[in-house]
Amino acid sequence: MTTVQFSKRYAVLIAAGLCALLSAAANQDLKPLEDPTKLEKPTICYDGREGLYLIDWDGQNRRLWMKGIFNGPARWSRDGRYASFMYSLDYTHYILDLKTGRLINMTERLNLRGRKDIYMTGAWWFPDGRRLACRTNSFNNPIVAHSDIYVLDIRTTELEQLTATPFKDEYWASVSGDGKKIAYVGYPVRKDEIKIDHGVESPGHPNHLYTMSSDGSNVVNLTNSTAYETYPEWSPDGKKIAFEAVFRPEQAGEITGADLYMMDPDGSNVERLTNREVCRRATLHDWSPDSKWILFHMAEDDDSPSQLHRVHVDTREIVRIGYAGSSTWVWAGKSRFLSVDPAGKKKAQWGAVKKTDSSPNSPTSQDSE
Repeated sequence: MTTVQFSKRYAVLIAAGLCALLSAAANQDLKPLEDPTKLEKPTICYDGREGLYLIDWDGQNRRLWMKGIFNGPARWSRDGRYASFMYSLDYTHYILDLKTGRLINMTERLNLRGRKDIYMTGAWWFPDGRRLACRTNSFNNPIVAHSDIYVLDIRTTELEQLTATPFKDEYWASVSGDGKKIAYVGYPVRKDEIKIDHGVESPGHPNHLYTMSSDGSNVVNLTNSTAYETYPEWSPDGKKIAFEAVFRPEQAGEITGADLYMMDPDGSNVERLTNREVCRRATLHDWSPDSKWILFHMAEDDDSPSQLHRVHVDTREIVRIGYAGSSTWVWAGKSRFLSVDPAGKKKAQWGAVKKTDSSPNSPTSQDSE
């Protein structure tokens, strides 16, 4: 064996050892410090410097839920059983079964099935709690490694590719409330893919928003201008798609920065939720389970740091939650979000009806359908 061969083999062994140590460290750290299925209040999960945190929806009662360094917050299945998240130390995707406490390394399972070319960077749950719509990159793409959208079955580890448009990144795959459609972003990466509107090209490449059926068919282009529109999030009731945008016509002449919008699932009735008077650099995160509030972070002025906020989609009321970091709403299962009172006459969106707050924007007052 030559010195060069020995050095290469030694380097491979060191790399393998480091990966094993990182994986072991990840499994050691990824232990929830609280059972979110037993939460008594609407709760938000956000990604902080030391790990994933839980906070009440009003910003109170902040506590560390899971130690570690994460790439974004956990995404919760709608029955409250599973949490999906990515551990940043080794970029591994995990599923935590909150019923059994089992931690499932989905990246490792995909590798064992021969899918080592897949790099998963996002996941959105279908209502069945079994499938995830994922943004992934395939490094074996014969043209170039663009991101595409896949559907992953967490029980069988079967991975179905839905998009494969040449020279276009497709990502951020939010699933509709009934699980039949997916909203996503298409990002042209080649110059001749860029659309020109009235002879004016926006800075950078504009993103366009699309929907498709959950099997990848029936693609519909919702937006097609020089605006930069991205991060579509489908409301749980399926009635609206929220998104963030910059360079839309109504933002002309304003200080550059993204605002929040929402629209009908066919792209009509676009409504602006934030503006320059109250918001700088709005970044969309998630809907509340009752489809009334949208989580996002923003800076209130040029000198303030970005913090978590929520906006009511009907009243446009904006409430500061505090703290910085990407966030999601915790689905704590049927025991809270879809409970039925003893008489069986009312469905409570947030859990058992309580007489603690009669405000129309209180979670405990949104109790009937």
